[in-house]
Amino acid sequence: MLFINFLEKIYKMEFAMKKLLIILFFIVFLGDVLYAQCTKPAKPDSLLLTLDVDHVFSIRNKGMSMHGYDFNFGLKCKRVELFGTYEIMSHHSGKDGVKTYMNTNTLGVGVGYDIQQNKKRTSFTPVRFRMAWPVGHPDWNNNYYDLSIHHIHAANSKAIGLNLGVGFRYVNSRSELSPNHGFVYWSVGIAL
Repeated sequence: MLFINFLEKIYKMEFAMKKLLIILFFIVFLGDVLYAQCTKPAKPDSLLLTLDVDHVFSIRNKGMSMHGYDFNFGLKCKRVELFGTYEIMSHHSGKDGVKTYMNTNTLGVGVGYDIQQNKKRTSFTPVRFRMAWPVGHPDWNNNYYDLSIHHIHAANSKAIGLNLGVGFRYVNSRSELSPNHGFVYWSVGIAL
């Protein structure tokens, strides 16, 4: 259902479709480059597909907090990963006893590097950088830059892994609704 709503939104948006095509081209092109960098592509574990689904939440900072869901899909070769991200986020602010809720959908790209992984490649600790832009008609028009560290435990072809993360996000506001903002956030989710 969520995926169908996502496809309907893409169909209705002309400018967002251009962003999506650029992001998809970026993922496919860099995925091909990443595959070429794998020294032994015939080896079955040299290139991995990754999928993360996370719940993201922050503490209140300057009267605003955020929470939502994040979907990452990418390719990983040895320690380097490239991924695309789709996020459904809600920002909450309270001022003078009035609460405001602003919803945003974003598409983005990212790169990660495992600073630690076990020999069986079932546990990872990636540092990730990503950036994303809004799609559709968001309540708060912004783009963001994000740096995070995650610990993904027990992820392999036979099990669903647990993904725990912490990060910092700088939200660059492109509307008068809210100024630029920084968030420290946590994420809890699953990784395949």
